[in-house]
Amino acid sequence: MKRISTKIENYKPYKGFYDLRKFDLPKKLFRLLWYIQNTLHAMNANKKYYKRWHIGQWQKALSVSAAYQQILFRYKRLEVV
Repeated sequence: MKRISTKIENYKPYKGFYDLRKFDLPKKLFRLLWYIQNTLHAMNANKKYYKRWHIGQWQKALSVSAAYQQILFRYKRLEVV
């Protein structure tokens, strides 16, 4: 299994996801949200599979995504696009 870097300098946001570097996040929370972002991205890449064979996991991923955004939006945005 490929090891994912946890160095914040190596972070690159996925298309369609918020750039975590643009929020004033503590480092520990940044890494946690990054991990969640990686998981959601992987699940989204296999959306058809999850919707067909693991609908319960897909629905949990949707709930995690909503919670992820609620946590992220509690923090000040450093840069406005």
